[in-house]
Amino acid sequence: MNALQFLCFTIVLQWDNAQVDANLHCSANDLHALILARGGSKGIPYKNLVEINGLSLLARSIITISNSTCFKHIWVSTDDEKIALEAKKYGALVHIRPEEYARDETSSIEAIKEFLGAHKTIQNFALFQCTSVFLREKYIEQAVDKFQSHDCVFSVKRSHKLRWKFVGEQILPDNFYLRARPRRQDWRGDIVEAGMFYLSKRMLAIKGLLQNENCAVVEIAAEDGLEIDTYRDLTIARCIMNSKS
Repeated sequence: MNALQFLCFTIVLQWDNAQVDANLHCSANDLHALILARGGSKGIPYKNLVEINGLSLLARSIITISNSTCFKHIWVSTDDEKIALEAKKYGALVHIRPEEYARDETSSIEAIKEFLGAHKTIQNFALFQCTSVFLREKYIEQAVDKFQSHDCVFSVKRSHKLRWKFVGEQILPDNFYLRARPRRQDWRGDIVEAGMFYLSKRMLAIKGLLQNENCAVVEIAAEDGLEIDTYRDLTIARCIMNSKS
């Protein structure tokens, strides 16, 4: 073996060991991924099954979560047979959600509590929104790493919008001072929830919470923060995907 071959061998070996360490680190968490995907979406019917470049939003989420190798199981909680079949097609486990927990007015935390009630051994979970189409493995890995020392981790994005609020009939600045209006380049901006994922503990969810004072955040890039809520969002996501491919 010459010097170049030895160098290449060493680099590959180090990379393989790093991957093994990362996988062991993820596997040790006993984390379960959870996607809430009911069949009754109104804005875009069957939104979870809408395709971008040949893959449904649900499939894209499952594939990315699976590629991170950070979870013991990936669960899809649904009340719909078509969604259940799509979940199984891509290797996820299906939790059949009762109809009373799949209504328009049902909150995410209510659906999570119902799921945890049926799976009492699950202590740590990560809720993923498959409408966040630009979920990336690196974000998941960062979140899992931070979850080691926190009760909760969630995704955020940075905003440089100047907000105003009503105080009675008066409109007043909310996140800046009139006499010190910040320039974008001088201001770090606000941190707002991105809705992409929430890692949390059972003890919080049972209390009706996903977050407490011991949370960490993962900041996602602004261009990855798009959520699919309308047909316009879907068109934008398709354009972005097509331009990248």
